[in-house]
Amino acid sequence: MSPSLDAPAAGLGALLANVFSWTSHLSRPEVRELVSELLQATEDAGPGAHRTLDRVLTEWRATAAILADPVLTAQLMRPLPAEDHGEVLAPWRLGQ
Repeated sequence: MSPSLDAPAAGLGALLANVFSWTSHLSRPEVRELVSELLQATEDAGPGAHRTLDRVLTEWRATAAILADPVLTAQLMRPLPAEDHGEVLAPWRLGQ
């Protein structure tokens, strides 16, 4: 995010907490990223702007829901096993 947007973005982040209570589960850097994505979506406003804004909010709400559940967060944040399970086939190649 550019320095010129820091102050307005901070204000928007505080406003978001009042409108979308789920943002309380996001860290400050995550809220800044959310604000940045919302601002980008509005700058790119066109015929699909509402869909873009809806997608951004839906994705971040899902992230907040995961972060609100400490057990789920711990499961998703643990390191992946180092084992190699081979090539991942495209779904249309599974029967070949």
